[in-house]
Amino acid sequence: MIKKKQFIELLYNALDTEEEMTDHFYKYTTDSLKYYKWLSEDKRKQISEITTKLRSDCQRHKNMVEKLIKHVQESEENVL
Repeated sequence: MIKKKQFIELLYNALDTEEEMTDHFYKYTTDSLKYYKWLSEDKRKQISEITTKLRSDCQRHKNMVEKLIKHVQESEENVL
């Protein structure tokens, strides 16, 4: 069993990790595409669309984790 406070801390850590990874990955990939002259324009566009989709999916996941944190914080239960 895990106490509510510990669970909330784990969720915040997961949220921080996801935000950091998403921001770094998206920025790195977007910046790198400028220098990959050997890639065709179609391939660069395809990679850009994929990373944008991943960023959008990560934002949706972040929102779900934030809702879960709120739900756990408002819950009367102390142990999960």
